[in-house]
Amino acid sequence: MKFTLYSENNTTNGPLVPARANMAADADEADYFVREIEKNDGTTLKVKQCYLGDVGCVVWDAAIVLAKYLETKQFYDPSSGVNAWAGRRVVELGAGTGAVGLMAATLGAVVTVTDLEDLQTLLSVNIRENQALISSGSVTAKLLKWGEDVSDFRSPPHYVLMADCIYYEQSIVPLVESLMLLSGPDTCIICCYEQRTEGVNPKVERQFFDLLRQNFNCEEIPSEKQDPEFRSPDIHILHIRRKV
Repeated sequence: MKFTLYSENNTTNGPLVPARANMAADADEADYFVREIEKNDGTTLKVKQCYLGDVGCVVWDAAIVLAKYLETKQFYDPSSGVNAWAGRRVVELGAGTGAVGLMAATLGAVVTVTDLEDLQTLLSVNIRENQALISSGSVTAKLLKWGEDVSDFRSPPHYVLMADCIYYEQSIVPLVESLMLLSGPDTCIICCYEQRTEGVNPKVERQFFDLLRQNFNCEEIPSEKQDPEFRSPDIHILHIRRKV
């Protein structure tokens, strides 16, 4: 099934117009529109996005797919006492709006959402807007430029989350460097991305996975293990672990 939550061809929630990359830092209420993500318990994450800005200012389809995957029964099933997120240290890379990290925090994880300086204001706004849904977990925003020092993160996280981070050729090497620096032998990296067939996208994806597989093993998650509604043949979820 192909759903349309937000894509290049969907303007029902307002157009995404490229503009200054720091628009998110300057936005006021009139510059935001809201993406609602209904959780399985009936509560709703309300994620603010910017009408104007860079790619990090909106919630892309892969972020929705990943967020809903986090609350599938293999991870989270209150009726049987299953909660793989409770107390787990989680880092989201390229968080943008923070939608995926916020979902993890509502499920009990101790989350750090990371992105560039220009997205820190948007991340802080969304953390504040959804704080009421976060009880046993927590979420904080932190600046992280891929490939740079990660000593502030102390112990390797249990999980690294990343949604639609594979798109700029120049970012491939720094992204893989960050995965190497952040992850430990027990870290599970959950990567969700939309496969795109136009322009340089196939080349960029190929370069990323060629470089990644030098030090990591990748396992693709079949659709039957994903959320039954929020999944798509174009969007892939991988579990990635360091080679031993």
